[in-house]
Amino acid sequence: MFSERYPEESATAPTQPAREKQDAVAGRSNEMGASRRGTPEQELHLKEFILDKAREAIYLIGPDLRFVYVNDEACRSLDYSREELLAMTPPDIDPDVTREHAQQIHAQLLARGSVTINTRHRRRDGSLFPVEMQGSLFEYQGQMMNVAFVRDITERKRLEDQLAAREREFRSLAENSPDTIARYGRDCRRRYVNPAYAAQAEGSADALLGKTPSERPVYADAQRYEAALAKVFASGKGTEFELKWADRQGWEVCSLIRLTPEFGATGDVATVLAVGRDITELSASRVKIHQMAFYDALTLLPNRALFGDRLRQTITEASRHGQLAGVMMLDLDHFKTVNDTMGHPAGDELLRETAARLGACVRAYDTVARLGGDEFAILLPELRSGDDLGRVATKMLDALSRPFLLDGKQVFVSCSIGIALYPSDSTEADDLLKFADSAMYLAKQSGRNRFRFYSRALTESANERLMLESDLRQALARKELALHYQPKVRLRDGVLIGSEALLRWKHPQRGMVPPDKFISIAEDSGLIVEIGEWVLRQACEAAFAWNGIGKPLHKTAINLSARQFQTGNLVGLVREVLESTGCYPEWIELEITESLLLDEASEVLGMLKAFRSMGISIAIDDFGTGYSALSYLSRFPIDTLKIDRSFIGGIATSSQSAELVKAILTIAHCLGYQVVAEGVETEKQAAFLRAHGCEIAQGYFYGKPMPRPEFECLPLSISG
Repeated sequence: MFSERYPEESATAPTQPAREKQDAVAGRSNEMGASRRGTPEQELHLKEFILDKAREAIYLIGPDLRFVYVNDEACRSLDYSREELLAMTPPDIDPDVTREHAQQIHAQLLARGSVTINTRHRRRDGSLFPVEMQGSLFEYQGQMMNVAFVRDITERKRLEDQLAAREREFRSLAENSPDTIARYGRDCRRRYVNPAYAAQAEGSADALLGKTPSERPVYADAQRYEAALAKVFASGKGTEFELKWADRQGWEVCSLIRLTPEFGATGDVATVLAVGRDITELSASRVKIHQMAFYDALTLLPNRALFGDRLRQTITEASRHGQLAGVMMLDLDHFKTVNDTMGHPAGDELLRETAARLGACVRAYDTVARLGGDEFAILLPELRSGDDLGRVATKMLDALSRPFLLDGKQVFVSCSIGIALYPSDSTEADDLLKFADSAMYLAKQSGRNRFRFYSRALTESANERLMLESDLRQALARKELALHYQPKVRLRDGVLIGSEALLRWKHPQRGMVPPDKFISIAEDSGLIVEIGEWVLRQACEAAFAWNGIGKPLHKTAINLSARQFQTGNLVGLVREVLESTGCYPEWIELEITESLLLDEASEVLGMLKAFRSMGISIAIDDFGTGYSALSYLSRFPIDTLKIDRSFIGGIATSSQSAELVKAILTIAHCLGYQVVAEGVETEKQAAFLRAHGCEIAQGYFYGKPMPRPEFECLPLSISG
């Protein structure tokens, strides 16, 4: 690999090609991605990705002359696997070099810094092919190693041999250089072009000689080229710039042009030598890296990094000119349902179409960005008033309300939008994003498919949630959580037949924290999975104590969260808890919400069937307030419907509530479901339910949720 059979260049400093390749190895990605760094592992992956895409074979050789690293092109050109090459040394693939020669070359590299040679490589099948190798030093893990860039020059050698046969006396570095070389006079006309340059124009060298860059070939920025030439003639100093132009096939080519002054006998600049190197691939790689760093690959929208940069620029401009600016956060409602039911390709198409519709709702100088998943951000500078934001948000809601055609099917989605305004809400970019996100969260809580503006109350609420979440993470370990049990009574005779286990949190400073304050926090943070397992064990232990030989059946209801279904091991957890506590499946009832049937239909159906096969009954909690239809209910193994307290409370005063309750009872009986009425507080309500065939009731009329010791003191018959 380090043969001196075809020496071409050896210098004390790296050559221009070597320097450019060192840049690619030592950190070209740093130049392109400095504004958005990832983890060291991500940066390493990016560098390896770029090296493996190189069209040159790359070898990293240690002091012991073994290969430390080879890229994909090295493996392909020699027809060896990476593992095979890493077990070899340069003499194994170069017939013209011995181990001693390789050690000598390595020593020369230590002394000189770089070397460029021509040699031959041997493929697996024994065939030889000529290569050009550029070796440079590279420090890795405290050791000086050699990095070799090897290019297959079979075609080039063939052309060189043909040219040498015709015109050996004119052969020179310029004549054989793959770079374009031209010499310009003070009038900016070409006096000489090398073959590489001549090959770029029809008519060869004759079409180029005596012409300026503006005349032939016609460069798009020829005036800049000629201005650079004039500056070198005037100053006597070289310069370098990039030039993009179209080759004879119409493909865009990018060249790195180096202009070097050539002085005459009088000391003035007589001519300027222009050397052009094709960096088309490097330019394309830079564009690609920039695209990866600042744009979303799926939707081609700006990503979070670019959005943040534009937001900061907008704030600077708005501050200077006294303008308003708006920030929106947008999230698709039930996007996961589309992904799960129709597959990720349909979900990707939905995101692309969403991006297009959002773009059509804003001005050309507004920014629509995808931050990740189904979350989008919109930046609107130069607003006349805050009302403009409301109009744009309404336009977006309307645009996304139209059906999407995915995989030949019409799909309807909606979105929730949060809005923050500069400078009234904040003058800081991070705060505006955070406040818009808080407003979006409120829009979701308010029923989705709507927008909300940020308010100070949202910040206070968000801070309160953060503090509660922090305390909740310690609540289990500090034994601050407890289960209270609310009695469930058979309406026809008042017999206590069961209970519902309800979670309570006694905070050391706040006292009893209402469930509606911390249950949603537990679900959003994922703490509900750990807490839910604790609740399941406690409730099953209580059910074991309240049932057994000679005791009447007492069924304990346990609420399950959608997050628990998403863990994937819920069925196994329930089975393990039943076995460890000795609780029979028929002693418990699992309660789920209607929305769970819609959001997780495919996964939940299998789990519910597994519970049914174990002998566990399933109840739909808060029936009538969710999203399900009767068609959903008929597909799932449901045993009990629990009528929400909001309907029961209006029985005595609202004929509409009374009719709704009667309708639910009728439907439930037709489908064979048992019905439990929640929130029963008066005898009049109990009498109505009893008269219309409701089997079970729970509510303050029969007893509030209470600790287990107090619950165990209740009589077997409760009249209210």
